[in-house]
Amino acid sequence: MPETTENALRRYRPGPIWIAAGIALLVGLWMASGLVAPEPDAPTDNATPAAQAEAAPVSVSVRRSIAEAVEEEAEITARTAPIRAVELRAETQGRVVSLQAQAGDRLAENDLILALSQEDRPARLDRAEAVLAQRELQWEAAQKLSEKGYQTRAGVAEARANLASARADVAAIRDELDKTRIRAPFDGVLETRPVEKGDLLRVGDTVGRLVQQSPFLVVGDVSEDVVARIEEGQAGSARLISGETVTGTVRYVAGEADEQTRTYRVELRVSPEAGRLIAGATATLRLPLGTVPAHVVEPAVMTLDDDGAFGIKTVDERDRVHFHPAEIVRNRDGRVWLTGLPEALRIITVGQGFVREGDQVDPQTDNAAAAESTAATATDPG
Repeated sequence: MPETTENALRRYRPGPIWIAAGIALLVGLWMASGLVAPEPDAPTDNATPAAQAEAAPVSVSVRRSIAEAVEEEAEITARTAPIRAVELRAETQGRVVSLQAQAGDRLAENDLILALSQEDRPARLDRAEAVLAQRELQWEAAQKLSEKGYQTRAGVAEARANLASARADVAAIRDELDKTRIRAPFDGVLETRPVEKGDLLRVGDTVGRLVQQSPFLVVGDVSEDVVARIEEGQAGSARLISGETVTGTVRYVAGEADEQTRTYRVELRVSPEAGRLIAGATATLRLPLGTVPAHVVEPAVMTLDDDGAFGIKTVDERDRVHFHPAEIVRNRDGRVWLTGLPEALRIITVGQGFVREGDQVDPQTDNAAAAESTAATATDPG
């Protein structure tokens, strides 16, 4: 039977190896065509990153800023302290027989705090006063006799000495009696009173602690570059732990540094109208140091250079990036005032983290930041 065409095709159908070879040949021809005729818009491998950056500058937001005069101030971590505080101690021996003030009481000067037993002091005073009266009569008689020539000079001197001794005895006993009444030496608050009725006190035993709360002090320690610019009598302010801001005057500036910290103590006397003192609480002391030109910026604008220096990035008239080191003059209400900068700047407000010194950029005016900066300058209390 003759062989059909269909059977002949089946017998001569190429095997898998020929199919694979054909596919490989087609792929090779396709790749070769790409090398000979590349796409006209395809980037070449020879383009450097600098050339690509030059061809497409990074877009950043900038704000024009003009330096304005601002009051430079030292901001110091401080603490509140009473202007006067004393430990009240017994000056004579006796048992507590009366308590007139409790811990926490506000006292005026000479208010009675407690009384001690007088014991035999009143009787001793009566006897001393009687002796004094006798000595006065003897002194008068000695003077009259001396005038008539019946009294020697030694007798007159003895009478005068006896009178002085009698007066001293009376004064000493009266002083002892007065010390049995322990009083407030000035207006203040009785912070502690560790004695009770019936306690026996000896000379030197603690009776209580009296603190004058108004006016009070805000005390801080400043470095040597700051202390030279502070003077006694100048104005200052402090922010208390309550959030309240109080004003006062510098009453003391140390002339000698602390041996341990090498800092100088400064005391701000806060006016009596400031209210009640919470002694030992943290406060922020602010002291003006003079006027300097400064730019106001948002904290997010600040950055560091490759060496870790602190400052801001700006754009010049050729749209190239520059880094300017700066110093903080003031930090308040979410804004920062910087000095050590040129008078006029174009400050990068958005995108400063993506550009470096010398980069070419495409600056876009940040109108929102400019409006916010103008408002901040207008409302600045300094």
